[in-house]
Amino acid sequence: MEIEEIFKSFNDRLLDKHKKLKNEVTKEKLLTLGEFYMSRHLTDEEMNSFLPKGIAAVDGSNNSYGGADPNIIHFLRACYIPDMKRDRVEEVRILSPLVDVEVSPKSELSKLELIAAMKGLEKYDSKALLMDGGLIRYILDAEDEYNELLELVKERDTLFMGVIEDMKSRSISKALDVDGFDRELLFGKLAPGEAFFLHDELNLKKESSISTIYLRPGNDPMAISIDFPNFLGDKRELITNLVRTLTPDMSRGIPFILDIVDKYAKVTDKDMQYFIKKYISEDVKRLYLDEARQKRWM
Repeated sequence: MEIEEIFKSFNDRLLDKHKKLKNEVTKEKLLTLGEFYMSRHLTDEEMNSFLPKGIAAVDGSNNSYGGADPNIIHFLRACYIPDMKRDRVEEVRILSPLVDVEVSPKSELSKLELIAAMKGLEKYDSKALLMDGGLIRYILDAEDEYNELLELVKERDTLFMGVIEDMKSRSISKALDVDGFDRELLFGKLAPGEAFFLHDELNLKKESSISTIYLRPGNDPMAISIDFPNFLGDKRELITNLVRTLTPDMSRGIPFILDIVDKYAKVTDKDMQYFIKKYISEDVKRLYLDEARQKRWM
């Protein structure tokens, strides 16, 4: 089979899958799992209520340098931005199998993000805090730090949530007994600004006391999801409205503050080359980082 035919065949298979899911999963079926509601943009007065404490965001990034394990180092950075006017809070780490035993870069990055969030919240007392990604990974990777952050969120009365762009959840698909990710099932199902709240008893994250909102914040037909702790259940609509307000209608569907913190947190290949050249001796680089190759981990 020619390359062109292989790709066309693959494309047709995915189109068939999408068509099947589209016909099989209707709004009527989704209504048996939760409720739809329309979000709105917060008024200027409502947005001003978040001042002067502000709205903060946290993201993390990891890039690596070297050859195959163990001759590799990981540079991790987590960043908290309270707004565009005040200084950000950063946490950085270097990990390597050469010196660190049984330490996962993935779990360490989750821990760094939580530490940055706590330090930032203690310093700036932000009124709302958005994490880039879901909350369940923090419980899996750094449960103690996550619980500490939750206590601080309660103490400071902070609106706390995780915003997921590329969601891999299957709570809806499992409840409907269909094969697909939730993002596939909801594609094109929601009107701009429309949200769907999944009943907690059907949420696969229920044992972690996490609730989930699915939202189409703008014109892009792809839905995002929002995780938040159960104790903020009475703030569900405020969380939804805030995320919609912070998301430009013509964007890909993510609050702009998360795009900003992503740029601050990102560790580029150019960054890694600069750090290695400036801080790592030539002997160490030749001895331990032979065949120095850039390897993206995230």
